[in-house]
Amino acid sequence: MGMAYRLSAELAAHTDDVRGIAAQGSDMVVTVSRDGTGRIWRRAGGGGFAEDSVLAGHTGFVSSVAVLPATDEHPEGLVATGGMDATICVWDPRRTGEPVARLRGHQQNVCALAAGSDGRTLVSGSWDKTARVWDVGGQCTHTLAGHAQAVWGVLLLDARTVVTASADRLVRCWQDGRLTQTLEGHTDCVRALAAVDASRVASAANDGTVRVWDVGAGTCTRVLRGHTSLVYAVAGSGGVLASGGEDRTVRVWRDAREEAHTIVVPATSVWSVCVLANGDVACGTSDGRARVFTRDAARLAPEPQRALLAQQNASFAMSAQAMGHVDLAGLPGPERLAERADRDEQVVMVREGARVLAYQWTDGAWARVGEVSDAAASTQKREFEGKMYDYVFDVDIREGAPPLKLPFDATDNPYAAAQRFLERHALSLEHLDTVADFIVKNSGGVALGAAQQPAAGDPFTGGSRYVPAQQPAQQPSSADPFTGASRYTPAAAAYSPPAEYVVGRQGNGRAIVAKLVEFNALLGPGAAALSSDDIGHVRELETLGSGSPPPAVSAAACAALLRAALGWPADRRFPALDLLRLALAASPSHVLAARVDGRDLVACVAEAAGLYTVFAQPMTRADEINAMMGVRALANAFADAAGVDMVWAARKPLLDALDGSWAVAINKSLVVALSNLYLNLAIAATAKNDDDQALGILSAASRFLDHTDNADAQLRLVNVFGVLAAKFQLCRDSARVLGDETIVILGIQGQTEAVKKAAKEVGAFLSA
Repeated sequence: MGMAYRLSAELAAHTDDVRGIAAQGSDMVVTVSRDGTGRIWRRAGGGGFAEDSVLAGHTGFVSSVAVLPATDEHPEGLVATGGMDATICVWDPRRTGEPVARLRGHQQNVCALAAGSDGRTLVSGSWDKTARVWDVGGQCTHTLAGHAQAVWGVLLLDARTVVTASADRLVRCWQDGRLTQTLEGHTDCVRALAAVDASRVASAANDGTVRVWDVGAGTCTRVLRGHTSLVYAVAGSGGVLASGGEDRTVRVWRDAREEAHTIVVPATSVWSVCVLANGDVACGTSDGRARVFTRDAARLAPEPQRALLAQQNASFAMSAQAMGHVDLAGLPGPERLAERADRDEQVVMVREGARVLAYQWTDGAWARVGEVSDAAASTQKREFEGKMYDYVFDVDIREGAPPLKLPFDATDNPYAAAQRFLERHALSLEHLDTVADFIVKNSGGVALGAAQQPAAGDPFTGGSRYVPAQQPAQQPSSADPFTGASRYTPAAAAYSPPAEYVVGRQGNGRAIVAKLVEFNALLGPGAAALSSDDIGHVRELETLGSGSPPPAVSAAACAALLRAALGWPADRRFPALDLLRLALAASPSHVLAARVDGRDLVACVAEAAGLYTVFAQPMTRADEINAMMGVRALANAFADAAGVDMVWAARKPLLDALDGSWAVAINKSLVVALSNLYLNLAIAATAKNDDDQALGILSAASRFLDHTDNADAQLRLVNVFGVLAAKFQLCRDSARVLGDETIVILGIQGQTEAVKKAAKEVGAFLSA
């Protein structure tokens, strides 16, 4: 078999999971990450790589990457990256300041990319259930629709043939944009594709297998088994086929027939793999690192670096579940290490006292590669409803009633287990923290070892690596998680989405009128300035926002405000927009009747605030204030049924213009105003019973939620998910994909109690 794979280089610069990796030849590697960046690495002599440049063009997580071959126009090829912002950025690796092209068309996360051999063709897969074929200049030549769920894997087998893989468990083949073949066999989500040769394709899936397909015959020729958990990635080049998954290994397969090498890494998840032209194998992992492994002694990393990796592997905590649910009670003792392995790079588990350690056969000897963190619990499995768990706790809810059973596996997310328990028994989610803490104290938590993992669950696997911080125990560990010694029945929980529009009625009308009068005087006489009669009508609005009975808003006052909002210089029109906002909340029917040159109030406010143009360019302070006032005014239009209809009629251009606005808005009040408008639109979608439009609102809200760290905006956007999911099954299914990760994180780490509570309630509803 020759030399095993050894560390050649470690690429460390990302600050979050490395979700994609690709190579150009043997000397350039590209990585993309949840930290929002891509990075180009170039060989720095021997086996080492150094960071060459950072690709910063997306507004959220970067999920996928592909490298296009060199052409005369681009002698180093091109790099394509896809992200949560539903865009594809195309980069010239020689000049990475800005993308050379942005490909738009997908509606959701671009989670898969593959390049054609001509250096011009690209295929993409998305959570929007489609794949698209592109010319990198910007034209979409085919949209491949037919999968029932997200398209996780794509492949250009030749100039005419595209292969796609989906969460619907199917692999589909397309020729010139038409479906020609559907390949069935996987029993769970299909995550990735790779070419084995001109006629065969390999697919990796959550069912723990890699399948090899003869595309022409439409048959599965081999099932490759070796991974003990979900398989996320597969890649091939030059006769080398590699795969990676949740069992913290990269597997290299001989002739796409049998496992030849096992590479263990100190990270829970191997998200991505690629094969370099020289046969080296690279992977991107959940610890924010990429690593290159080689079988060539000339490209080995220095010995101290390889020793450090071995030490990290040895101290890394492994999940017994990821090791394949083996019977830990029947494991051999240290005497097993006196025997040789059955094959090179074999991994075995050995019980040493109360500990279970994992060893791999390396260079003719056993080397420790981890400790099984949930081993002790696994020796005392307990049955609950036909399934074995590490723990089944008894929880007393009320006097005289039998205890409720709380099942838990040692590598589960304690919050997820607590949430399932509360939902199952219709108990209030206000107890979530208490129950999770009870689980941690009574199970001992999950030992994470030396390697630190992100403190949040992964949205793609449903698994989690989060362990809540240990706090001083306030009760004995055997106490009831709700009350300690006492018992009572918590109130039943049910998610009730907000049904009333958000309307901002507060403001200092007197001060706003004074500012408008001041600005009017600065304009001097002329067509733009308001007349004394106009100012008199505006002064009638001084009590707006004060809490006293609102004044009647005359048509003359509305006309004056609209003239100022539309005709004054940009840095002086905000008082007029602010008064329109308050007038809409106080007397909407009168204000909504206003027209200017045939344009309704919504069109006038959007124009005055610059909403259709301002977010596509660098924003001045005046731009941000006007946009904030305009968005607030549109949200207040929902105070009246006619206003709801008016904004709803303009929803498409508004949503198109506002999509991505949160990425350029610095003003926190503008960010909150935008979230209010999205929530009002969501409620309106339920009233209109329009699930198609609701899905578009949900998709935009998910991108907004992924980007913003404003707690007030997060609260409203989480409720957008709840409102739409509670009304439309289509939105509920999509919300589980679009917002699961962010909502779980906010339920645990939200900045305010209100955000945590809303995220927990919506998360519980989505997972029910």
